[in-house]
Amino acid sequence: MLLTYVREAVRSLYTAKQRTLLALLGISVAIGSVIALVSIGIIWGEESMKRFSELGPDILQIEAPWSRGDEDGITVQDAFLLLDSSQTLADLVPLITDGGGYFFAGENGGAMIIGTTVKYKEMNRLQLKSGRFISILDRNKPYVVIGAILLNKPGFKENTGSLIGSTVKLQNKPYTIIGTLEESARDWYANFSFIIPISTAIRFFGKKSISQITARMKPGVDFRVATKEIQRYFKQRNNIEVTVKANVQTIKAAKEQAAMKTVLLGIISSISLLVGGVGIMNVMLTSVMDRRREIGILRAIGARQRDIRRQFLTEAVILSLIGGILGAGLGILSCYIVCSINEWTFFIPEMGIWLGVGVSSLVGIFFGFYPAHKAAKLDPITALRSE
Repeated sequence: MLLTYVREAVRSLYTAKQRTLLALLGISVAIGSVIALVSIGIIWGEESMKRFSELGPDILQIEAPWSRGDEDGITVQDAFLLLDSSQTLADLVPLITDGGGYFFAGENGGAMIIGTTVKYKEMNRLQLKSGRFISILDRNKPYVVIGAILLNKPGFKENTGSLIGSTVKLQNKPYTIIGTLEESARDWYANFSFIIPISTAIRFFGKKSISQITARMKPGVDFRVATKEIQRYFKQRNNIEVTVKANVQTIKAAKEQAAMKTVLLGIISSISLLVGGVGIMNVMLTSVMDRRREIGILRAIGARQRDIRRQFLTEAVILSLIGGILGAGLGILSCYIVCSINEWTFFIPEMGIWLGVGVSSLVGIFFGFYPAHKAAKLDPITALRSE
């Protein structure tokens, strides 16, 4: 009987080709949008997790209150005394940050300037594109390393030769370019920054207090223990309440945020499923109206109500399954295009496959049941008199 239902369903759908194609278009776009958005949400979450995880769960970001002035702030000496006395930290990198304009090859622009130490490259796993990074021998030297994104800014992007040895003005002071960086997925700020020795930043910017400290914990240290130690140190030494952000907390928050956004994308895209389902119901109701005489003949020769119901329900499920397959292909293709544009690692989430098959079946059963039930309840005599 199942094969009979399927054969008759295919025949009926093929007979009403125009209505079938319109219904398939609606359900395919609906299911495709669900699969695409949910898959993109999952992949985006994985990429975010990868970016934070690559820095390592043992990284801490230490920030002083912005309202503090130089005299009440944290100095480079304070930072390294913390490292010497700490039982939880393996290494740290102090940073002085400032924004400013640059002038190069007749072009002006703005960027972030980071004053730091040689360990900044290792801590953030930066890769050199050309030249070298700042070293311990560059104390007070006007040397600069340029982030990857800045190389596409006015002045730099027109340059066809090597930048090494060229001079760029930062805040109207000349700096010699000693290196350029590859684009980093781990340190977003480095991509948009000029990096100079921290001693040079103190000398040229007139700043004594550092903006931030990036620290790495010793193996096996709990971030809560390290946080308490750091906060206690700066409270006793500088009478400052510092904020300590653990990368493991950032990773956890990013994971929760990604999951929430994926759910929201799924809910928003589910609205299109409602539209596609209504399209299937409309096609099936129209089919019931057009085939009333056929239903009357089937009932007259002994077909039961459940046979009629199953026949029309089979049509709805087949329509939804075909739409689900087409929609899955459309959704995967859309997801691949988005991943290619953003240079993400493309993969097909398992949830996407289940959505393609499972959701399309549920849509067919849910929205096909009412027309099937209505067809089964038709009075045979009334149906035979319909034409």
